[in-house]
Parts: sequence; structure tokens; C-alpha cells
Amino acid sequence: MKDLVILKIGGSVCTDKSRNSFRVRSDVVKRIGKEIRDARMEKAFRLIVVNGAGPFGHLNVKRYDINNGLHTEKDYEGFSKTLSDCTYLNWKVSDTLRSAGLVTMPYPSSSVAIQVKKKLVSVYLDNMKRIWDANDSVIPVLNGTMVPDMKLGSSPMSGDAIIEYLARRLSPKSIIFLTDVDGVFDKDPNRFADAKLLKTITKDDLGNIKRYATGSSNVDVTGGMLGKLKNLLELNSQCYVVNGNRPGNTRAVLLDEPVKGTLINPF
Repeated sequence: MKDLVILKIGGSVCTDKSRNSFRVRSDVVKRIGKEIRDARMEKAFRLIVVNGAGPFGHLNVKRYDINNGLHTEKDYEGFSKTLSDCTYLNWKVSDTLRSAGLVTMPYPSSSVAIQVKKKLVSVYLDNMKRIWDANDSVIPVLNGTMVPDMKLGSSPMSGDAIIEYLARRLSPKSIIFLTDVDGVFDKDPNRFADAKLLKTITKDDLGNIKRYATGSSNVDVTGGMLGKLKNLLELNSQCYVVNGNRPGNTRAVLLDEPVKGTLINPF
């Protein structure tokens, strides 16, 4: 069976997250799709794409104050609005990748994932596996969104959470995070000119991980870099954090070519 790669198109790449704007950056997503297509012409691999929610999720959750469950009619109104917006974004990302020459399959997480007190406990993967049995070039596209929660009614699930779940069950060869910066820095590169890129992070760095982690300056209700790094270092897959806004990066990292970024190596 072909190696599996999980690719996250972060909210800061596929949406106008820096402005908290409900806009899909279709031109960027299409360019990423073309780079995926080009990489596949040189190397065979299975691929799962996960798109971040950006303002479509985070801003709605904050506005309606539904980060901790659904209790009132207004909460359910916010749930419906957030779910609709995130589902639209998932479809739009999938459709834009398809327009770049890829065979994609929207696989909205709200229909297949279940959480308990904001912790992801189950994702139905059988449909994805059956499609791959027929044609493993199909690319399922999942997303960060609101999902059913057995204790809270519904709760936000990040794209990172579903990536961690998929990684533990599907054992991908690599996980790639496309962000709006060149990797993980010792301080926020958007605020500090002397921020230093950390080219490699291993388990030996775990004790000092707090000084590596910078939070997002945008609205984000699902956690920042600190929690992500801790979780990724527990997986058995090499993870790469690269700038998805730089043309050529996606193709290069998919082909294991040198690229500016951070390698998170759990081995």
C-alpha cells in the first residue's frame, strides 16, 4: 500500500484569518492543489487533507460563546451558524483542490466525529477506507468544526485534534502543517524581528518547550502551538511545519526536498 501523508492547510493559509474575515483564499488553495498534483506526478502516495476553520469557526464560537457547550436557544443558533460556515469552507477547499486537477472527497468532520467534554473520542473512517479500496488516489478532505459532544451537546474540534486521531490509527509516513510562517520560532516572528527559526524539535526539547511555543495573535478557541507540539512529539510520524503561503513549499516537502521550516521529530 502507498505511504500515507496527512496535510493540514491551516486557517491562516486557506482563509483571511489575520483580518478575521470570512473569506476563502481560493487562489492560494488552488496553487497548493497544483503543487500536490505536481508532486504526485513524481511520487505515489495517499493523501488526507485537513483544513483549519479560521474565522469561519473561531470567530463564530467566540461571538456566540459556545466553546463550552450548548445550553440556550442562542447557543444552538450559534452552533447552526458555525457548522454551516465550517461546512461551506470544507466544501470550498475540496472543490478548489479539485479544480487544480485532484480527485477530492469532502469528508466533513461534523458527520463522522464525536467528542466527550471537548476531547475527540471517535471518528468513523470506514467510508474513507472503502473509497481507498476502490481508488487510493482519492483525497478525503476533513476539517476543524463543531462536532457532537456526548456531554456538552456540541463542542469545537480543531483540525489538529483530528490529525492526531488519524495519525494514531492510520500511521502516516509524515504529517505536514502549512501555516503563515516559516516554521516554529523561539518567539512570534510577526512581532519580533530577531525571532529565530527552530529547524528541528525532538523529545529532548520537551522540557524547554514553553520557550518554543508562541500563541496566535488571532482569535483561536482550540489552543496554540504549545499543546500542538506536545501532542506531535508523542506520535510515530515525522511532522513538518512550513509556510504554505510560499510557492513551491508544498511540492518540495511532499517530495522530501529541502525546504525552510521546522521538523518535529519524535524518534
